[in-house]
Amino acid sequence: MTPRRLLLAIALSAAACRPDSKPDPQLPALVEHDAVDDRLSQLVEGERVVVTIAADDPAKGASAPLVTIVEWSDFQCPFCGTFAQMLDELVANYPEDVRVVFKQKPLPMHPNAVTGARAALAAGKQGHFWAMHDRLFGDRSHMTREDVIGHARALGLDVDAFAAAFDDPATAARVEDDERAGAMLGVRGTPSCFINGIAFSGAPKPEVLAQIIERERAAAQKLIDAGSARAEVHARIMKAAAGQAKAPARAF
Repeated sequence: MTPRRLLLAIALSAAACRPDSKPDPQLPALVEHDAVDDRLSQLVEGERVVVTIAADDPAKGASAPLVTIVEWSDFQCPFCGTFAQMLDELVANYPEDVRVVFKQKPLPMHPNAVTGARAALAAGKQGHFWAMHDRLFGDRSHMTREDVIGHARALGLDVDAFAAAFDDPATAARVEDDERAGAMLGVRGTPSCFINGIAFSGAPKPEVLAQIIERERAAAQKLIDAGSARAEVHARIMKAAAGQAKAPARAF
């Protein structure tokens, strides 16, 4: 092989190994509600519930959000795909104010939903959860193990590492953990979400969702005006929710 062809082969090999998708955002963990006092809890209105968010839960959006949306979703659910697009628009429209956190809820009626859930988490091990998330929702009818390995290859991921993470019992256990956490909060179907601790079942109309976001942004600003650090807004809302000690309310 000539030096020129060798250089070309190396370049092509490097390109093939390079992820073709944008890596997941690196966001700071949200402040825990146990880390703040309750002096501003009286400013938080409405019935809310504490939603636990792990530091490694897939998330995108604001570093210090005023509005945190935790969704439970199923990659074979068409309504979840529609809701995912709505959430993408929210993050794009409110990049400094809205954070979206994803949790798994594969429904028994969808035969390959668990495969999709494990695939997204396996891709997340390489920093490409959201890229896999988008591919899965973009092709809900092709979600076998072979299909998702093909998705990983198309995204430029390390396919062997992806397959190992996909098959790892810890990945399946993580899906089950998300399902249990949702069940404890009353999540039964998909999509379901909690917006600053307020429970919603189903995908709201875009105009309704926009109204909710504006209302919650205003409520968060009240906390800041009263002395809360911006980074503590979510923690203070969860602190107030913990003090309510009520079952989650459903807004619609």
